[in-house]
Parts: sequence; C-alpha cells; structure tokens
Amino acid sequence: MIGILRYHLMSLWVRRVGTSLSVFSIGMAVGILVLVLSLARGFELSLVDTGREDNILVLRQGASSEGESGVTRPKWRALQTYPGVAVDASGDPLASAEIYAAMNLNKADGGTANFPLRGVMPATFRVRDTAKLVAGREFTPGTNEVVVGKALLGRLAGCSLGGALDTGGVMWPVVGVIDGGGAAFDSEIWCDVEVFMQVFKRQVYGNVILRRATPAPAEGPDPLREMLENDLRLDAKTFTERGYFREQSGPLGTALKFVAVFIAGIMAIGAAFGTAVTLLASLAERRREIGTLLALGFRPHHVVLGFLCEATALGLAGGILGVLLALPVNGVATGTMNWKTFTEQAFAFRITPDVVVLAVTFSTFVGIVSGLLPAIRASRVPPSVALRG
Repeated sequence: MIGILRYHLMSLWVRRVGTSLSVFSIGMAVGILVLVLSLARGFELSLVDTGREDNILVLRQGASSEGESGVTRPKWRALQTYPGVAVDASGDPLASAEIYAAMNLNKADGGTANFPLRGVMPATFRVRDTAKLVAGREFTPGTNEVVVGKALLGRLAGCSLGGALDTGGVMWPVVGVIDGGGAAFDSEIWCDVEVFMQVFKRQVYGNVILRRATPAPAEGPDPLREMLENDLRLDAKTFTERGYFREQSGPLGTALKFVAVFIAGIMAIGAAFGTAVTLLASLAERRREIGTLLALGFRPHHVVLGFLCEATALGLAGGILGVLLALPVNGVATGTMNWKTFTEQAFAFRITPDVVVLAVTFSTFVGIVSGLLPAIRASRVPPSVALRG
C-alpha cells in the first residue's frame, strides 16, 4: 500500500504543470475564504475583547442597546450607592452614568459616516479602565473637549491631538487619545456627559456602568444582577460589560461568515472541476501503469485510495497557498458599520489559528471531492484493456 501511495505522490511531480494549476485554483478560493473570515474575525474580536467581566452595564428594561436606553437621575443616584458596588481608595463608588449616540462626522478621505459619541463622567476612566489614555489628557468637565479612540486618528477630518471635530457647527477640541487594545473603545469619542445632554437636548442618561465589589459566581445565577433587575425602582436590565459587547457582534459577524462561505464555495466548485479534469486527463495517460498495478495484485480500492491521496495532497497544498496569499492582510486596519448601533466600527483583519484550520480543512475537502470521480473510474479499468494502452 505504501508503494502505491508513493507512486501517486511522485506522479504529482511528474505532472507538475497541471499540479501547479490545480493548487493555484484551490489556493485562490481559499485565499478569498481566509480574507473574508479574517474580516469577520477581526470585527468579532474588536467587540468580544471589549470591557471587563466584573463590570455591569445597566440599561432600561426593554432596551437592547445603549442607544435605546434611558436612565433617570434618581435611578442613577440609587445605582451608584447600590449594595455590592465597588468603591475606590477615596471611598467614591466605581460607577458612571453615560449616554451613547451616533454622530455624523466628515471622514478624512471625503464623505461622512456615523461615529459613536459617548458622554461619560470622569469616573468612566476608572471604571472602563481597559481603555487607557495614551496621549494628551482627559477632557475638562463642563467643556466641549473630547478624547478619541486611536483608530479614529486620521480617519476623521480634524481628528488629531490638538485638532477639533465639527458637527452641526459645534466644535469639539481633541485633547486626548485612548487605546482600547483593539477593542470597541478604539472607535469611540468620549466627552462630558452633561455637555452632551445640553448640546443634544437629552433629559436622561442612557446607561450606567458599575464595577462589582466581589466576583460573580462561576456558575449559576448572579445575585447582584438579579437584585438589580428585580428592584422595581430601577426598571433595569443588566449585562456584563463583555457580554453586552459580545452580543453586539452577532448579526454582522454572522453575515460576513455567510458571505465568506458563499463566495469561496462558488470558487471552490470551479477549482474542484479543474482538479477533476486534471486527474482525469492524467488517467488517460496512465492507463498502462494502472493496469500493471492491478495485474500485480493491487486491488481496485488501492487504486481509489491512491487517487484520493493525490487529490488530498492537491487540496492541502492549495489550502496552504491560500493562507499564505491572504497572510499579508493580517493586522491591516479597516472599518465597517456595526448593524446593531449603525456606527462606524474600526478593527483589523485577524487571521487566527481557527481561521487557518477552517481554511485548510475546506481546501482538503475540495481536493477529496474533486478526486472521487477520477479515482472511481481508475479502479474500474480492466487490467487486460489497460495493459494494451
């Protein structure tokens, strides 16, 4: 059996022109698959990696996002002193009332897009501390100053340290830059919540973020979140901060994965036909060799396995080539609209190990499928006919 496998693998080198074309066609299909999957993975990770598990996000009951929610000032006062909320070294609660909305801004390369503006309190910098201030300073409360996520630098007109954003005639001087480590905060603009409410004529906060004093149970219900949601004064719906952002990634991430499989599937059909044609053409040239193998006592299923081995090798090589072709885009910054918030979300292509495994598995499957017909036809060649050529 080892001998026949060696024969079939060596035949790939003998027919290296056809082999190269088959590998390239499969590699192109896999390259497209990896590109779109890495786009989806980058978008998902930009949200999945956002926030802390020990932060609790409080929305109004019935709201599905921060932009739809509303929290009154009395509820905010009750929430910040709620039992189970952590305090800092000065005894101040690690809690912040915020408001979130889309702001239409001019892009640096022309046109406009919606970008997330988050009105925050000074405490937000301590509660949402996965976003680090890496340049400049925090905004001065009571002013129009803003800090911006690092991914927005150069993407928006006037978005640079010392520059200013213009919306509806209101100027927002940029005084600081935050780094969320590739997470959603890299695409946000933070300003003073009271100024936000005054400029946009809002009467209530949008959400409250709380740091819990003790970790949540590893399993089962979370008593603190249950208390908050069962408190009739609050009319609250709660998420962990990370859980909320994970949920936000759902619709677009799923759509991108569907697009990846759909496009790659169409290309893979063409690649599979090309590989099958290559193997069938080689079958016509190798009838005498196959007849000799059968006459020597090899069984038809040995021939089938040999041809499938050839096809699998072609698929595997095509998968590796496709990953290598797509690899240069890993880490390249891009952006798209988040369908949940209808705001621009900046992120980077991420070719992660699971994307590579899926792509190579896909290409190997394409190779095996393309080799089935040639393998079956080869196994049915009568030795007497094959030996006559």
